[in-house]
Amino acid sequence: MSLRASAAYIATRITSGALAMLTLALVVRGLGPERYGQLTLALAAAAAVTLVLFNPINASLARFYAEADRREALLRLLRRTMLGMGLLLVCVAWGLDVLGHSPFAPWLLLLAACMALAQGMFDFSGQYLAAAQRSARYSLQFVSKALMACVFCVLALQIAGGAQAVLVAMTMAFLLAALLAGDVWRPVANAPDISGNPVLRRDLLAFGGPLLLTSLLGYLLLWGDRYVLERLMPLAELGRYSAVMDLAQQTLGLIFSGLCTAWYPRLVQAWGRGEGSEVQRLYERYGALGLAISLPAGLGFAMILPDVLPLLYGEAFASLPPALLALVSAAAVMAGVKAYYFDQPLLLAKRVWWHAASIGLSAGGGLVLAWLLVPEMGTPGAALGLLLGQCAGAVVSLWAGRGVLRPRIPFGLCWPPLCAAILMGGLLWIWPAAGWLAVLSKIMAAAGVYGGAMLMTDFDGVRGRWRRRLA
Repeated sequence: MSLRASAAYIATRITSGALAMLTLALVVRGLGPERYGQLTLALAAAAAVTLVLFNPINASLARFYAEADRREALLRLLRRTMLGMGLLLVCVAWGLDVLGHSPFAPWLLLLAACMALAQGMFDFSGQYLAAAQRSARYSLQFVSKALMACVFCVLALQIAGGAQAVLVAMTMAFLLAALLAGDVWRPVANAPDISGNPVLRRDLLAFGGPLLLTSLLGYLLLWGDRYVLERLMPLAELGRYSAVMDLAQQTLGLIFSGLCTAWYPRLVQAWGRGEGSEVQRLYERYGALGLAISLPAGLGFAMILPDVLPLLYGEAFASLPPALLALVSAAAVMAGVKAYYFDQPLLLAKRVWWHAASIGLSAGGGLVLAWLLVPEMGTPGAALGLLLGQCAGAVVSLWAGRGVLRPRIPFGLCWPPLCAAILMGGLLWIWPAAGWLAVLSKIMAAAGVYGGAMLMTDFDGVRGRWRRRLA
């Protein structure tokens, strides 16, 4: 796996993240903190479906797609299961709205269910394209979704406004982008039926069944803080906190997931061939690239937020506590490192119960700490609780992954990003910025310093690669 191949996936996620950040800024500005808090609760309901019910389906597709003899039966079953569950939930949400039993504003629950189904289809398509290593189509799908979401949300805010209109716009973007995957949604003629393959059924249940618990715990980890704040803080404070946390997830989270998308299929294939030394080699290089990306991304995000938030969201976000911004950035980075690096050996070795225990400790510990800290610290207490919970879960993942893979990064691949990040951080610290032009100049200069330092230290032999390509 080369730097160029990883960069293709990461560049796609960065582009998507930039568009998502723009969309988020426009939505927050258009709705305001209180109505964005209302939208956040509806998005939390949609995430309950995508993370708890659909995530095991997508994870099973990623894990078992490499087994070519069972591929068509796998696709047929997982696709049918996802669509069936999604349509059923849409009908249930419609009934609750009609009967007036929805906990949200009128029709928000139905629209959240529709968006959950569309997002599930989009995620399923992305897993399929990544597993099939069709990087060009994968990139097109993610970038087109981000672009359509931005355009549709702007139109929705101008025409109708309100959380309902934004949910309709997001649903259309997810659905249309999912259909770009093409053949994954096309019925397969004469595909083998899984009912005649008890071994595959057993493997899917053994792998995906415990993931239901893991996904539920993961949902609490990602969205439980919103419910805590909804109980303890005004709705406007929930909206402000959610806007910052969503920004971190749309940028840092997408970068981490893009790197994992580039590497995880290779790790699975090498593991399936029994090539233990090759899996360890790939895992070490994967960790080195993760370090080289997470350091500048997390540090830069935390240091640039005070300049960016008022420009993105308006003056209502100019006086957020500095501790909140730093803790949100640290929690997002720690979540990415844990989920996309420390947890990978547990998934490869199918130690799903340990994986569930790790996420359970992160979620449970984080929410308990948030509940205790928010009354004293306000919204920074919720972010601190999440950070400490993630750290505790990472310890469990490292302990449970012993004997599978060693999370080791060679020193030669470790010190260049550390030195480069220090130089970049110093530049960000001394450079004042006011206005979009100054902020963009500051970001570009910091990126240039980091990239130049990595070239000077010849990280992963990048200078030699460039010389050979130019020769």
